[in-house]
Amino acid sequence: MSTLPQGTAPLVVKIGGAAGVDLDNVCADVAELRRRGEQVVVVNGGSEAGDALLASLGMERPEALTASGNVVRLTNEATLRVLTMAWVGDVNKRAVLALLARGVDALGLCGADGRVLVARRRPPLKLQEGARTRIDRSHLAGEITEVNTRLLRVLLEAGQTPVICPPAVTEDGVLVNVDADQVAASIAAALGARALVMLSNVAGLLEDPADPTTLIRASDDVERVMGFAKGRMRYKLEAARRALVGGVPCAYVTASSIARPVLSALAHEAGTQLTSPRKVAHAGA
Repeated sequence: MSTLPQGTAPLVVKIGGAAGVDLDNVCADVAELRRRGEQVVVVNGGSEAGDALLASLGMERPEALTASGNVVRLTNEATLRVLTMAWVGDVNKRAVLALLARGVDALGLCGADGRVLVARRRPPLKLQEGARTRIDRSHLAGEITEVNTRLLRVLLEAGQTPVICPPAVTEDGVLVNVDADQVAASIAAALGARALVMLSNVAGLLEDPADPTTLIRASDDVERVMGFAKGRMRYKLEAARRALVGGVPCAYVTASSIARPVLSALAHEAGTQLTSPRKVAHAGA
């Protein structure tokens, strides 16, 4: 595989938090990219670790039906405290250690550290409980409104590889849960990243989720292929759309377990490549 082009635009790599995601495999590619002179920002999720820690403490994140018919997982102050332990204290530090072991200077941050991720708290939820509508004001979820790019650029120029995870912080200092895919997309757009690579436990976007041979190799129409996305894949396509609208040239979704997952995606050898119209590259290029 040829050496990737170097430049001032960083690369954003998002490591999913679901079961079956190979963190060490991804970190090996990040280390290779750093050796090539690339600047990389890593974003980690932590859904599996968070759910496991909640279960070990006899806690859970209940699902609720909103008045508009959507199902949401509720996050209150107690559950967010535990989730933060898992995302920041466990998964984030495992990623940092995996990079340090490969000679990469890595620095772990959650969104509140240095106010690297500022969010707007979502309004109270209208929940439907049978025939009754209830207002839930305890739900702690937010939307990213600002990325501290000055801090990130200082770290990148100092040779550090930032490893960032939820939660984010509001203007008035409240921690809120934010989707890690959206975190990665927001950072990529804010930094003018050359690409966003999202690693998960699936090969990419499949026309038929039960048939791995239906992989969509490339598309310049995120809206159209969104119809094939199920479950968490919809979050990844929505994140890809956010990054592309924000000026990122390419977004990739691929499996973390394959050989050289990040490098293979960037070389259009694996996964799904998403671009804005008329910018799609041939899958075999």
